[in-house]
Amino acid sequence: MRTGIRRAIRLVLPLVVIGAGLLAVPAEGSVAAPEFRYEVTRNAGPYREIPGVRQTFHAEAGAASYLYTKNLSVANVTPLASGDNVGNTIAVYCHNADGTPFAGERGAYWAANLVPPGETQLTPTLRWLFVAPAGGDYTCVAAVTSYSTIIVDGRRVEMRIPAGAELIRSEYPNTRRWTLPAESERIVNRGATATTLGFTFVPATDATKIAITQDAALTTCKAGSSICPGGSPDYDGTSVRTWVEAQPQTAAGVACGQLVRSPAADRFISTDKHHRTATNTLYLTKDQLAGCARIRVSLTIHNKDGNPVLIHAGHSSDLARTHGVGFEYS
Repeated sequence: MRTGIRRAIRLVLPLVVIGAGLLAVPAEGSVAAPEFRYEVTRNAGPYREIPGVRQTFHAEAGAASYLYTKNLSVANVTPLASGDNVGNTIAVYCHNADGTPFAGERGAYWAANLVPPGETQLTPTLRWLFVAPAGGDYTCVAAVTSYSTIIVDGRRVEMRIPAGAELIRSEYPNTRRWTLPAESERIVNRGATATTLGFTFVPATDATKIAITQDAALTTCKAGSSICPGGSPDYDGTSVRTWVEAQPQTAAGVACGQLVRSPAADRFISTDKHHRTATNTLYLTKDQLAGCARIRVSLTIHNKDGNPVLIHAGHSSDLARTHGVGFEYS
């Protein structure tokens, strides 16, 4: 019997907290984009750049640009019935301004299935830190690919990015990024807790506050999954709780001061939803460090109930899966 789950900008910018994202003053030239319509493909195809959701700028070698989307959503235009699930992967990535790629990590993605008829729109939270590999001109864009096995026998499904989406670029002092290595990919079973995405952030400016983002690409392990084992038909997904932890440390790496946690967020990833990017943010003041020289930050993922959940690591097409960003601000 199926039981289910127990059912431009310069240093330093003011911030306004909105959900899991960070809102700063838009970079010069940031303009809300018009509506963009496109067709679903049977398989995940090349990313389609979302017209108008981009930033082009000059950066010196090593300069860091914090990028995040604003007012971005994806919705179906063609009516969809129960079972007409559509996979959606939305990315922020950068390339040389002339369109040529550069070597190394180029961005990050957010992914989830649209599950009709109860769901008609997804609202991704995308953020990433671009670090210029050399001095030059760069373009950073938001892009999308939507796909589904329902695309067969000539069927066509149209999706849209509603008007108003923006890609914001900001610069903050002492900014760092990190990505969970591929060898750290793991499965978290029901009732278990994983601590992952660890990074040591060292404050280095007179700014009074620190922001830490930790975003995890998660997939529920359904029965018979080719992606991860251990799923059972007794459950229709996974209930997951996530939060960020920060432990102040001495310069030698010894714990000092009090552990600080972000608010916990509960999410349900149904079998039909399949995967979901869990976004998490911790805001700290320098006073909370109690004079400690640095902080060790990590992401905690607790499988509350249901099937195992997979924490994706490494990269897909040079795009980070589970990743973090830290920066100071006032």
